[in-house]
Amino acid sequence: MNLRRAIGREKRIEGEELNITPVMNIFLILVPFLLLTAVFVKISILEFSLPGSDGGGSPEGSAIVTVLTISNDGFELKSKDLKFPPISKRGDEYDFATLVDKLIEVKQAHQTTEDIIIAPQAETKYDTIIKVMDRCRESGFPNISISG
Repeated sequence: MNLRRAIGREKRIEGEELNITPVMNIFLILVPFLLLTAVFVKISILEFSLPGSDGGGSPEGSAIVTVLTISNDGFELKSKDLKFPPISKRGDEYDFATLVDKLIEVKQAHQTTEDIIIAPQAETKYDTIIKVMDRCRESGFPNISISG
């Protein structure tokens, strides 16, 4: 019975408004905090395409596969009818200038091919892979595939 009396004693005031000041204060603090801690990332899109089975545009009708292996020691470039010695590092840096020269040689030998497969080792840094991809595009190989 006491519960019923306590519920009945509650007086409701009809003209009283809801106090939203504390909620607004929380938002006033949270919004600038979230804006300051937000990470703004520049996203770049790279278009990848796999070599087609149509022969890669070569007149012989067979696809010319060019494979570029990235290892801790340097680069190794393999292509049809061309053999290159491994491109060693210069100190701790990869030799991108020699790589570009060899890629241009491959492009001159097989002018119709636009496909290259990059095979990095698991320890290869992403920055190195991106630099290699840029050099491949500059040398005339816009269709880049990555093999794991």
